Amino acid sequence: MFVIYNKGMFTYLLVLINIVVFMMVMGGRLDSDDLAVSYHSVFNRKEYYRILTSSFTHSDIAHIACNMISLINIGTAAENIFGSGQMLVIYFGSMILGKFLALQIRHNRRDDYTMSQGASGAICGLIGAYLLVVMKYFGMDGLLSMGRSLASLVIMSVLPGVDGTSHFSCLAMGMVIAWLLMFLW
Repeated sequence: MFVIYNKGMFTYLLVLINIVVFMMVMGGRLDSDDLAVSYHSVFNRKEYYRILTSSFTHSDIAHIACNMISLINIGTAAENIFGSGQMLVIYFGSMILGKFLALQIRHNRRDDYTMSQGASGAICGLIGAYLLVVMKYFGMDGLLSMGRSLASLVIMSVLPGVDGTSHFSCLAMGMVIAWLLMFLW
């Protein structure tokens, strides 16, 4: 399960894909509103592709910069711990399952039209997986060592305009997927 050292090749590939999509949106070749996700667009209009495309679109330069710095930090760590294949399973699995869960939660709150975009949900899935490993191997001390990082995640997730529902549902899915990977492999 664990890899001694990996340079994070797939993490940097994900960063590159995000930057290319961002440049295509900024250049007018893609419309970010056509790629963002909402309960209405996915379930009522049957545009399931938005679960994936919304995770590669970002609203502005600050949005993509914060997400790509976070992706490099946690993605390379996750790739070193889990290996490239399992890191990608966690990234895409938590992205898809977490966004489905977040959309369902929003639907239950009668919030079917709120649009969401960005890689932060999938990044939170990697954080959840990393958190699970830290708790398994370092217990409460490991959890406490991540206190500031977790506090900043919570603070960022409750800010206006941030999809905290997606952050927390993807974090939970990342933990579940990592747990399955740890015990199945």
